[in-house]
Amino acid sequence: MAKAWCLRGREAILQKVVFEVRYRFGFTYLDTCGRTVNTIMREHPEWLLRSESANPQNAPLLSLSNSCVFNFSALKYDLSLERPPDKDPLSEEDVNLFAQQADDLHAITVDSLGLREFTRIGFRAWLLFPCSSEEESETWLRGLGCYRIEPGLVSALGASVDSSSFSVVVVGEDRKYRIALNGVEQQAQIDFGQGILGVRARDLNEKQKEFLKKQLAVKKRLRQAPEFAAMIDVDAFQELPKIIAPRDFIATSMAQFRAGLSKAVREGG
Repeated sequence: MAKAWCLRGREAILQKVVFEVRYRFGFTYLDTCGRTVNTIMREHPEWLLRSESANPQNAPLLSLSNSCVFNFSALKYDLSLERPPDKDPLSEEDVNLFAQQADDLHAITVDSLGLREFTRIGFRAWLLFPCSSEEESETWLRGLGCYRIEPGLVSALGASVDSSSFSVVVVGEDRKYRIALNGVEQQAQIDFGQGILGVRARDLNEKQKEFLKKQLAVKKRLRQAPEFAAMIDVDAFQELPKIIAPRDFIATSMAQFRAGLSKAVREGG
């Protein structure tokens, strides 16, 4: 993003974005999958077929330029881009390239599969706001002023709230929005040479935690330090869309996410 996106004093980490289009009568995929893959790789050499995963139900491709993943099938296609654990958050330039890739691959997929009827277009983004603990993430989320837990419910069953989450679907002017808020504990990705092991600090005993702390100091052996965060998951979508314009839909959704969340959140604290 061009400038830091902050909510209540915390800078957002854009962790992942996904663009998806669902359609009807895409079963030409069964006849033209290979031809479609060839066209994509010929016209856009950055894309490489993940041959070990290709099958009659789905054909995934990977971009050599930014590690974006593209999947398409008889029912839908989707592109996803995720921030690597040891890299900076996704930037505005990253999202712009992602949107251009969506435009390019949409044109090829529609032409190859002869698509005419679309049932859904959607763009989803995951925003993380780092916190020092699970308790802090819960407190910060409730302080946004976006949802409220009735005290009567809590007192009827117990004394306090241990954790909470919230989700709602809002009907906008030209699309719907599904917004979800919850606290998350990210996994530590430990590289053991032959594979990656994902662990949560809370699942380890005290001796194991000590070993994990030592791993933290050895960057070559660690993909990502465990940390807590508050997550805002926003999904913008249209059902039975008349026009599919991937780049425009992604750009306008991102702008509306930012403006809407900034307007909704109670500042301070």
